[in-house]
Amino acid sequence: MVLIGLRVLVVEDEAMLSILLEDFLTDLGCDVVATASHLEDALKKAHSLAVDIAILDINLGGVSSFPVAEVLRSRGIRFLFATGYGTLGLSDDLKGTRVLGKPFNQTQLAEAMVSALTT
Repeated sequence: MVLIGLRVLVVEDEAMLSILLEDFLTDLGCDVVATASHLEDALKKAHSLAVDIAILDINLGGVSSFPVAEVLRSRGIRFLFATGYGTLGLSDDLKGTRVLGKPFNQTQLAEAMVSALTT
C-alpha cells in the first residue's frame, strides 16, 4: 500500500518526537494535516479535520489519548498508537489497535501505518 498523499493527524506531547514523526511522514509522502500535544486540542482536531489516519501517543502529559481514539473510531478514521507502553493499559475495545513501540524508525512507522489501514 502506498502512503503517498495520506492525510495524517499526529497526536504527540513530546516536541522532538512530534518533529521526528512529521519528518518521517513527509519523507513517506504523507501530508501532516495537523499536530496536537494536548488532549483538548487533539479532541477538537479529531472531531473536525479530514484525515485518513492518526498516530496517537497514549500518554499526553499524564492524560490518556483514548477519548481521541473513540472520536476517530466513531468517524471511521483509522489510527494507531505510538507508545513506549506497548499494549499495557489498552482497554478491551482498543485491544486490536495497532501499537508501534517507541523508539521506532521510518520503516517501522510505514509498516504500522499500512497494517492499521488494511486491518
